[in-house]
Amino acid sequence: MIEIKITIEAALTLLLERMKFELKFRQKGGLIHPNLKLEELSYDQQLEIVEAAIFDTILLLPFDLILQETNLVYIITETVKSLSFILKKEQFINYSQKKARKLIQPIIKNFASIETNKDFQYN
Repeated sequence: MIEIKITIEAALTLLLERMKFELKFRQKGGLIHPNLKLEELSYDQQLEIVEAAIFDTILLLPFDLILQETNLVYIITETVKSLSFILKKEQFINYSQKKARKLIQPIIKNFASIETNKDFQYN
């Protein structure tokens, strides 16, 4: 197992920045009122933005790191839980490792299929 060495505070900072971009994209797309801030959104809207931000951030990680067993699920879970203090929504405390695993599983599955197809690319 590879241990990703990042503090929850650093991961939280990355997540919040990505969430701000995601909010702007949704506001430009007309999905969210342009005058609303992250803190003013409902929990469901915040959760959608959080999960989209996590998904986008994971796709920026090195290919090999995503495919190997890491502590990524733990980092995601603890980072989302810490959002409860920032966004003042207690529901984030209940974010589970099962939800984090379910969120990143399609990425892992897709990257794994790319990896297996790569073996035949140069034949």
